[in-house]
Amino acid sequence: MAVLKGLFAALAVVMAVAALLLVPAGLTAGGTWVWLRAWIAVAAIAIASGAGSAALAVFRPANFAMRQQGPVASKPQRQPLIDAVGLVAFLVYLVAWTAFIPLDVFSLRLLPSPSTAASLAGGLACVAGLLITQVAVAQNKFAAPTIHDQSADGQMVVDTGLYGLVRHPLYAGNLLFYAGLALWLGSTAALVGVVGLLLFTLARIVIEEGYLRANLPAYADYARRVRGRLIPFVF
Repeated sequence: MAVLKGLFAALAVVMAVAALLLVPAGLTAGGTWVWLRAWIAVAAIAIASGAGSAALAVFRPANFAMRQQGPVASKPQRQPLIDAVGLVAFLVYLVAWTAFIPLDVFSLRLLPSPSTAASLAGGLACVAGLLITQVAVAQNKFAAPTIHDQSADGQMVVDTGLYGLVRHPLYAGNLLFYAGLALWLGSTAALVGVVGLLLFTLARIVIEEGYLRANLPAYADYARRVRGRLIPFVF
């Protein structure tokens, strides 16, 4: 069933995040397996990604299939080598960054913890980021994890919905989620580490937009009309 496919796809992500947060928290000195904020974050991710993935599999099967691709595309898809290498490097950094959060919260304490108000704002940012990413994927069936030739799938510029506000709403949602997660879990150092994720994202945008301009004639006009890459009318 399509619903089960969607749920199982989300389960892999949820289990990875849970392991990266809860195992270091349980094993590090001064840590705990009963880290309430982490469990709440995992539950929010499970609900958002599970519901989004299941709905995508049922109502947007082409979008769902596109999102199941790995970080390295098949040779006929002509993925730029720099994208494959960069995406793998990004994933390694993301895994290390996620596992760093509990280590910093319970042991390292590199920087003062965010205030309660900032942490609560981070929780809201997490939820907002999750929702934005789910909507962005639903609105663009060409939103593949990799940069590659999608001409056989009839790739065209998507300029409606969130894509009428910014050119990369999926990346914007991800970054909002990362920053919110660091604040919600109480690691100011991890919030600083989001700068690394931002730099990876900006480099990816440069590579992706160069590829799209070269292969989608309508993209240059779209970029002139929608100026914001991540923040409407700003950046």
